[in-house]
Amino acid sequence: MTLRGAFIGSATLLLLAGMFVAVHRGARGRELGERIGATVDGLAAVEVQLNELRREIEQLRSRARIVRASEALGLHLPSEEEFVILDLSGWARGGGGGGGGGGGSR
Repeated sequence: MTLRGAFIGSATLLLLAGMFVAVHRGARGRELGERIGATVDGLAAVEVQLNELRREIEQLRSRARIVRASEALGLHLPSEEEFVILDLSGWARGGGGGGGGGGGSR
């Protein structure tokens, strides 16, 4: 084998190796691209679901829905006569006001 033949053989081998690497990287790149695309699609679907859940939460928190649910349970909005105002001023100072266990010393 001559020097020229060894050079041509080495060059051919390097060319084939380079082509193999290029094809392998291309296939790997396409595979990664498909995985990224699937992940982006999945993310978009999750974002849609998140927005739907947020709308549902807002609807369930609405005053109209709470009033309907309370009426179904037999509850009603209290009238002025039904309000009870508790005087807790003595409780806050630690006086307690008799037996309730609120802040007095024992």
